[in-house]
Amino acid sequence: MNKTLVQLPSLNLESLKNMVSDWGFPAFRAKQIIDWRNKGILNPDDMRNLPQDLRTTLNQKLCCQPLKQVQRQCSEDGTRKYLFSLQSGKTIETVLIPEPERGTVCISSQVGCVLDCPFCHTGTQKFEANLTAGEIIAQVLAVKEDLRNNPLPSDLHDQVTHIVYMGMGEPMANEEALHESLKMLMAEDGLHISRRRITVSTSGLTPQIERLGEIHPVNLAISLHSALDDERNTLVPINRKYPLQTLRTCLNLYPLPHQRHITLEYLMLDGVNDRQEDLQALLQFVNPERERVNLIRFNPYPGSPYEGSPTEHMNKFAQDLISKGIRATVRRSRGQDIMAACGQLKSSAA
Repeated sequence: MNKTLVQLPSLNLESLKNMVSDWGFPAFRAKQIIDWRNKGILNPDDMRNLPQDLRTTLNQKLCCQPLKQVQRQCSEDGTRKYLFSLQSGKTIETVLIPEPERGTVCISSQVGCVLDCPFCHTGTQKFEANLTAGEIIAQVLAVKEDLRNNPLPSDLHDQVTHIVYMGMGEPMANEEALHESLKMLMAEDGLHISRRRITVSTSGLTPQIERLGEIHPVNLAISLHSALDDERNTLVPINRKYPLQTLRTCLNLYPLPHQRHITLEYLMLDGVNDRQEDLQALLQFVNPERERVNLIRFNPYPGSPYEGSPTEHMNKFAQDLISKGIRATVRRSRGQDIMAACGQLKSSAA
């Protein structure tokens, strides 16, 4: 497949109407194609109400299936991790996190990552490429197709309801594709997902955060992990360029709907960022009216130099935050048995 072909997952209805008309077919066929696409059906041969000559044209003129599923792993808790191959042959991972009332897809934005956070498994894979908007959206569509073909147990939600940009890569470092994909996720002729159900996680690229707030003010999560500059310089190296005071000013200005909060993600590492001085720095950094703290268990991976904080210490750390008026929770780890938990993603081919 020619990589320069336009990718079907990235097209809006108006653009596809123009294409279909240029190919000599009635414009109404574009709506039929979009309806199939939004269900997760990207193979034109499966779009049963299209004439054969249009299916053939779609296969020739568009890159209809930017991703190919290479592997699917299923956790004991229902979490599914997918390994997808791109047209280039490079691979990415995507995770479905099903719960009784919602289904969240954790999508990747890059092959590998441009950052080098030492606690993250993805960070040990060198950066190879930015994903296109079509490749980002195609992850969601592939999960939708898998759910239709392989339903979840009845006690888990079987639809995609929420999207988190928390997979491989730093979304803000792939800014153009990030905004294009957000537009498609929220569009009425796209997947029509409310911005309240979409979260972008970033290590703190403040100019990009400001632009996100201006253009697509979705939920924001910050990979904080320390409120001490010296410590964060090591754990989150982008802090050397955008230190905590710069980040603090940026977060104060990010637009928030009523009763919404920015999430500060804080991975707890034993003896590294879970000391009393770390707690005091975090208490000083957090704006309780605008932010909540999500304490994350460290999910080990082969060769990691870190160990996670003990559960009882994490719980006390959370209670100390709560006692000072800060919303704090300890995130329940999902999919750890298949290396699908936070910080564990890495293309198996890498």
